[in-house]
Amino acid sequence: MRFSLSVDKRRVGKILCYLLLLTAFYVLSDARGVLYGMGLPTVNALPFLVAAIAFFEGPYTGGCMGFYSGLLLSISSSTMEGAETLILALFGVLCGSAGVVLLRRILPSVLACGCALLAVRGAISATYYTLFYSVPFLSVAARYAQILLLSLLPGAAGYFLVRAVYRRFSEDDI
Repeated sequence: MRFSLSVDKRRVGKILCYLLLLTAFYVLSDARGVLYGMGLPTVNALPFLVAAIAFFEGPYTGGCMGFYSGLLLSISSSTMEGAETLILALFGVLCGSAGVVLLRRILPSVLACGCALLAVRGAISATYYTLFYSVPFLSVAARYAQILLLSLLPGAAGYFLVRAVYRRFSEDDI
């Protein structure tokens, strides 16, 4: 009995490009640079990229890319081990499912999903710091609002990069 393994080179190339994009955006957002030196919070554009990939590729690929992004964020996060991974994997599945059923693959949909995740995370963190560390809720919420606003432009750029990769590898052979 003989088995053969067939590999779709376009699909592998597309997935590798997505992984490279996610890694590059993580490195750029986590690097201590100009924003950190000015006292501004870091940029978190990974939820926007995960949402864009999920909208274009569906819930399974979105979940896998969310899992990978969560692993990257867990490297430098002080949250419970695996929390970022679980949250972004479920977010990828949710965005992919919404993209198939409800929403269109356009920039406002991706930005709305990414903003919703960052807003929910900000509200949970602000509540946590208020309850357990007596930090004023509004100061933590304002910090997360800054993160959200700073992440919109890179998130939009990520959407256009994901769309370009999707179109590049989805072209028919001539």
